[in-house]
Amino acid sequence: MLISEIISEADLLVPNEVPTADKVMWLNALNQDFFNVVKIPRVISLNPVVDQATYTLSSEVRLKNIDLLTVGLIKYKELLPTVPNPLQNTYTFDDSTHTLTLRPAPYSSGLQGVLRYSRIATTNFTASNLSAIPDAPEEYHFSYYIGLASYIANAMDDMNKGSFYEAQYLKVWDTAARQYAGVETNG
Repeated sequence: MLISEIISEADLLVPNEVPTADKVMWLNALNQDFFNVVKIPRVISLNPVVDQATYTLSSEVRLKNIDLLTVGLIKYKELLPTVPNPLQNTYTFDDSTHTLTLRPAPYSSGLQGVLRYSRIATTNFTASNLSAIPDAPEEYHFSYYIGLASYIANAMDDMNKGSFYEAQYLKVWDTAARQYAGVETNG
């Protein structure tokens, strides 16, 4: 769904005079929040080079979303300042430069590396481009207009309607999160 369609659907649920710019701002928040609730796994292959410790990764990767990093048979753990890591392979990731640093650097060429992380929202909606599409999988786009209806209702001081729509979209997101985590199936 285009964000213009999402806005139109939300306006049907909660007739309002809220400016489009405010709705777009709320849609940006919903787009970010979706991925805070629904952890959709992604995997990238790394081709480590012997004695090379640093690698630049996609801007979609964030430190908080990395949950597995292996090189060959070796599992790397996040280097935390409060946890001692003697004799462990560790990594750090800089969100601003998208740089992954492995300690120690790979010991051999030809090892296959795997990094698993959760997707994040990368699209920033603007009121001047209402043809943008949410980053969430298409089957969850409808939850955005329910979420937007919740924001609109709350802005209009209709807390009952706001709470009703909020419970609906959060339930959809909870089900999606459980499905992506493998806890629940579609059946």
